[in-house]
Amino acid sequence: MADSLLPAILDLNSLPIVRIDLNVPPLDQIIEALLPELLKNFETVSVDAVQCPDLTCPPFNLAAEGLNGDETVIDIGSPSFLLPLVNLNKVYDIRDFTKVTGTDPIFVIGAGAGPWPYAGVNCEFIGNVKMTSNNSVNNNCSHLYKVDPQTEIQVHNRLPQDETRFALLANFFTSHGFKGKVLRIVCETRNGPLDFVTSIRQALAKYFGNKPVGLGGVILIETSKVKVHVMRDFSKTPLHSETDLNNWLKFFEVDTPLVGLGYLVSHDPGLDLRPQHFHLFSNHGVGGHYHYDTEPTTVKYTAYLNVAKKLIRVDQPEIAPLFGKD
Repeated sequence: MADSLLPAILDLNSLPIVRIDLNVPPLDQIIEALLPELLKNFETVSVDAVQCPDLTCPPFNLAAEGLNGDETVIDIGSPSFLLPLVNLNKVYDIRDFTKVTGTDPIFVIGAGAGPWPYAGVNCEFIGNVKMTSNNSVNNNCSHLYKVDPQTEIQVHNRLPQDETRFALLANFFTSHGFKGKVLRIVCETRNGPLDFVTSIRQALAKYFGNKPVGLGGVILIETSKVKVHVMRDFSKTPLHSETDLNNWLKFFEVDTPLVGLGYLVSHDPGLDLRPQHFHLFSNHGVGGHYHYDTEPTTVKYTAYLNVAKKLIRVDQPEIAPLFGKD
């Protein structure tokens, strides 16, 4: 597509924005909420508060060391911008985030739809960007995954340093990227029905009720295989149902180890939130939108998550989608 035909990047500050303070329980109370519920879903569980390891090191390979400092979760856009047909005008830029959050410097990690103007097609986005105090990109370790239309296989790309756009919908955890105390959750051998992220979110919802708690960070899936999807290029026929959507998405079973970035929020305070969203990447060329592990007897998850103090909702649509948030 010619540059003159590409959509302009939307200024986040010109869009509808809602900011709320979240419930920020101490880590020991979150541990108390999680342990009994996770033990209903996994054979072996440990949850503790630890000093965050250096997340720039393998196997995580993130753009900043830690998850601390002005911790925030951000929900931008909506699946409704993809359904039933795509709204190509919804293109955003991580460079705008300091204006919206006030976090400076800022470390941004999370899951969304990728920069199709760069990729040439619709794609999955794994945002992993650190920006310095002058709002310039200090380190961009972001990834995208797309489906080759000829072979139907995954194609993985590392994004260049200056490519910070994404489109349509995304869910991010932001912080200063400083090291500090975080929550470490280790679960092995799944013997219950819930995936790892859902088991955490539902445990928080049960304990804290309608007082929303937000967590974000990184998940390492060390063993098992994992079901993911990667969006094909934009559908030319309308997607009117969950069945239509699933027929359009391309599902894969991928090998570990995998690293996931994203957030979860235990309760939606009426903002049409996506309650949880993690995307996976790897050094062996596979990744995508996390669904669940497919070899539960062998699986091991290790997550480093931090508690968000604020929630920011940007560009909430007037009509909420009835499907497409899983």
